[in-house]
Amino acid sequence: MRHLHVHVLSRDMHSPALRHRKHYNSFATPFLVDLADFPLPDDDPRRDPRGMGYLRRDLVCWRCGRNFGNQFKRLKEHLEDEFEAWRRE
Repeated sequence: MRHLHVHVLSRDMHSPALRHRKHYNSFATPFLVDLADFPLPDDDPRRDPRGMGYLRRDLVCWRCGRNFGNQFKRLKEHLEDEFEAWRRE
């Protein structure tokens, strides 16, 4: 059996540890495969996440869908606002 490990992720995307574009995109794109999608078929493109360029994609807010291109600092500021709004709901 191949190695498998599972992460439980918070949807808020609000953390000082979120310091790089690749960190955000690893959680906000199909880079990490949802447990409900297992087992992946042999031809599923998510078997090669680096080849799909997930980590290099534009930065898109997980909540509202606003595209920040490659402007990580602006996304982080926006995520702060989104976190506060999400928390009040």
